[in-house]
Amino acid sequence: MEFRNFFVVYDPTSSEQPALERAAYIASETGVSVHVFACIYKDIPKTREKPGLVRSMLDDQKAILQKEAAPLVAKGLDVTIEVDWDKDWCEAIVRASIKNGADIVLKSSTAHTPGQRIINRTSDWALIRECACAVMLVKGEAVPEAPKVLAAIGVSGGKGTYKQLNQHIVEFSRRVMDNNIAEVHFISAHRDLASAPDRNALVRNYGLDQSKLHILMGEPDEVIVEKAREMNASLVVIGNSARSGISALVNGNTVERVVDKLTCDVLSMP
Repeated sequence: MEFRNFFVVYDPTSSEQPALERAAYIASETGVSVHVFACIYKDIPKTREKPGLVRSMLDDQKAILQKEAAPLVAKGLDVTIEVDWDKDWCEAIVRASIKNGADIVLKSSTAHTPGQRIINRTSDWALIRECACAVMLVKGEAVPEAPKVLAAIGVSGGKGTYKQLNQHIVEFSRRVMDNNIAEVHFISAHRDLASAPDRNALVRNYGLDQSKLHILMGEPDEVIVEKAREMNASLVVIGNSARSGISALVNGNTVERVVDKLTCDVLSMP
């Protein structure tokens, strides 16, 4: 999980861009490349003037992105921009992130009620389920001087999917620690005593620090949220195993259940 290409979703309807600010912060610390993407659309009657109007609006948005990217470029960071015209901007994001070989998509996120998430196709959930890469949902909170990361390790009967997700999460966390970006803690939740994970096995298999591993009983989403609040985490990392299909539609997944309960950033790992 080498995160070198950051794909930032720029919101043309907002004056605040937490995702871009977070990408700029990380890029200044690690030197990753940043691709800033905006998608715009407006219903315009089919007339002879329509192509010109579309080009003009695209040029205007491109100028805005160039202005936003200028401070990052001045710092010597590798920044590119892109503007697309599409009514379905979620689909445009997924398509563009694949085209650009993105390792991670960063998008600003605001809280929704469970009903809003279920009834309407919110962009957060759509990107979590459809993007081929990791997705970071960025809240408006500033990064603290001593940031902390809480990474969730999933255990489910030793299934291969969970092992792979765990490995991705641990590899990402090690890079965070190696770059001295944040203090990293790991959490593993189990619903009952019978499903409690073997602490020593987790430490041995993934090379975890005993003092930074928290094994707690309860519903995974509730345990993760409670621990994140307790330790004042600035980022929560969660594997996304139920990305699509009936399981995701009916049951959702842990990352979807915690995103609106946390004020910190949430990273969904595929």
